Order: sequence, then structure tokens, then C-alpha cells
Amino acid sequence: MRAVIALCLALSAAPLAAHADPVDPRVALLDRDASHARLWFWTLTVAYSVTAVAQTTLALTLHDPGLRVDAAVGAVTTWLGVGGMVLTPVPRVWRAAEEAHRTGNLDAAMARAAEAENSARAWYNHVGVAVVAVTAGLVLWIGYDRPLSAALAFGSDLIGGELSILTIPTRAARWRDRPVARWQLAPSLNGVQIVGAW
Repeated sequence: MRAVIALCLALSAAPLAAHADPVDPRVALLDRDASHARLWFWTLTVAYSVTAVAQTTLALTLHDPGLRVDAAVGAVTTWLGVGGMVLTPVPRVWRAAEEAHRTGNLDAAMARAAEAENSARAWYNHVGVAVVAVTAGLVLWIGYDRPLSAALAFGSDLIGGELSILTIPTRAARWRDRPVARWQLAPSLNGVQIVGAW
């Protein structure tokens, strides 16, 4: 009888195993994260670069001194944004995904991708955005007596910088920092009880 039950269980489990997804969910997560990281990086790098070139061109060709100063300050802050994109650790996210496919070491790849995401969203990046925005505003306001331009420069630099930081992919970091519930059966005086930890 036991042999028949074991055979039935084995035969019924075979189709389930045949249809099971052979891909570890971490591989799919790393692939989605790498795709998002590439899109984020190249979109913002191109946007900052085009804007920086346009503002530099305006700063060099405008005849109105006030607009010329506005464009020059905007060009400097946007070139700083391009520099920030060059220095960002986000490309390490897709390199970790490529390495996971090459070596199969998913734990190390997830850790590297999560570390890159966390360092790209660290506090010092927010401070850097605030310093650039405040400096641009103060240069225009105090240095050139252009309070409206200063307010616009401050606001656009702060909002643009923060949006670029807050849209960085975070799948690997959220996977690493997710709460994990563990359940086990434990003997007790009244029989067996379920013990959980999270």
C-alpha cells in the first residue's frame, strides 16, 4: 500500500516539476533591475548632456547680459549633473546582472547590485544636489541681483536632482532588505506548535 501511495505521489509530482519555472526569481529580478538601470542611466545622461550643450551655446551666443548669466549658471549646474552621471555607481547594477549570468553566483551579484543602488541614493547625493541648487541660486541672487532667476534655478536644480536620485532602480536593495518570515515546528508540552520569526 505504501509503495502504491509513493508511486502515485511521485507520478503526480512529475508534471509539476516539468512545468516548474527553472529560473531563480533573483535572476529575473536582476535582469529587470539591469534593464531599468540602463534606461535610467542613458536617459538622464543624454538629457543632462543635451541640456548642458544647449545652455552653454546660449551662454556664449546671447546678447542680453542677464539672460547670458542665467544660461551660464544653468550650464555650469547641468555640466555638474553630467559629471554626477559619470560618477554614479548605477552601471554596477547591470554589470552585476551580467556577472550573475556569467558565473552563476547570484548572492554576490545581488549584494553588489544592492550596494550600488544604496550608494547611489545615499545621503551625500542629496546634500550634493542641495549644495549645487543653493549655490546656483545665491550666485544669481546675490552676485547678479536676479532674484526671479535665482528662485527658478534653485527650484529646477533641486527638483531635477532629487527626481534623478529618487528614480534610481531599487529592486536589488529591496530584495536584500525584505523581511523574511521563517516558520518551523517546535515540540511543546501539549504536542507540537508552529514557531515563527521575522
